[in-house]
Amino acid sequence: MMVSRSRYIIDTNVLIDLHRGQILKQFFALPHLFISPDVVIDELHEPDGGMLMSLGLQRGELSGERVLEVEALSVHHRNIAVNDLFALVLAASTRLTLLTGDSRLRNLAAKHNVRVHGTLWILDEMVAQRTLKSVEARRALNNMLDNGSRFPLAECQTRLRQWER
Repeated sequence: MMVSRSRYIIDTNVLIDLHRGQILKQFFALPHLFISPDVVIDELHEPDGGMLMSLGLQRGELSGERVLEVEALSVHHRNIAVNDLFALVLAASTRLTLLTGDSRLRNLAAKHNVRVHGTLWILDEMVAQRTLKSVEARRALNNMLDNGSRFPLAECQTRLRQWER
């Protein structure tokens, strides 16, 4: 019997967080499929989109109608990057969970009934699925924080204490 893998849409800032944490390889070892809009993959340089695809990132494309939806959203939500709106529309149109750390995008996703998880959830999932040891998760989170990633402080402190053991 074949078990289907959960699928997630992932935006730019989560990929950057994982790169900062130096855990991209372990991330793609999770038993899930991760999809990013083609425009996100094509514009990524650090980390490189081609390298991410070689690790397992899948390319998602939007129809012309969905691109018009992105354009309409961008008029009313100028404080959200257009590429992130591509991720939102892709998640909404496929009914998949969106992985993002952007609070404005998270709020907009909730208004569109799109389920959302962030980078801290990913770290928890990696520890639970044993693609990352607790000590590695602690080091990765500290690397992310040291390199400009922003997360709720209390949630970070809870995880750092938990991963000390």
